[in-house]
Amino acid sequence: MNPNLASLLLDLSGLSDEEAEEVTYQEYIKLYTDQKTHGGRIGLRKTHDGEEVIFFEDRFGHAFFTSAQKTSRQYAKDEFQRNRASRVRWIGPIIQGDIGDTECWRIFPHQRYHSNTNMPSRLYILWDEKYLVWLEPRKSGSWWFSSAYVAERGKNYISDITRNGICFWRNKIPRD
Repeated sequence: MNPNLASLLLDLSGLSDEEAEEVTYQEYIKLYTDQKTHGGRIGLRKTHDGEEVIFFEDRFGHAFFTSAQKTSRQYAKDEFQRNRASRVRWIGPIIQGDIGDTECWRIFPHQRYHSNTNMPSRLYILWDEKYLVWLEPRKSGSWWFSSAYVAERGKNYISDITRNGICFWRNKIPRD
């Protein structure tokens, strides 16, 4: 693992799932939200190319939970995922372009089951870690943070997602 990424991991060892969830939630709120609204907390951040991303407090559950029963309830979000949670500090640096060996892709709506717009989603990929960060388009032209996770099915899963997408940015580390 990249030493910069390793230093950003949130240590959840020795915590119950409930404690780990609370620690992760507090870290997400601290890192990505800084305004209170009538609907909850939000925060504005920037992508590698200066585009605005809004983080909503209520995306926490979607980003850090998965389905406990993937076959019968594949879209449920009822199981806290420590491997997602420990990487909460990776999201900002990846979308801001501060982590080497990342890519940003445009993934078009027909490839995504839940897209309600004709605009492509953004997918940031850290291939070595099989880590994905999804941003969805807003009507205003900016983005909203959707989710971030390790692709459990590996690089083949990522290749399937990107098959008809377009990679428009790479942050490569020089190999000396």
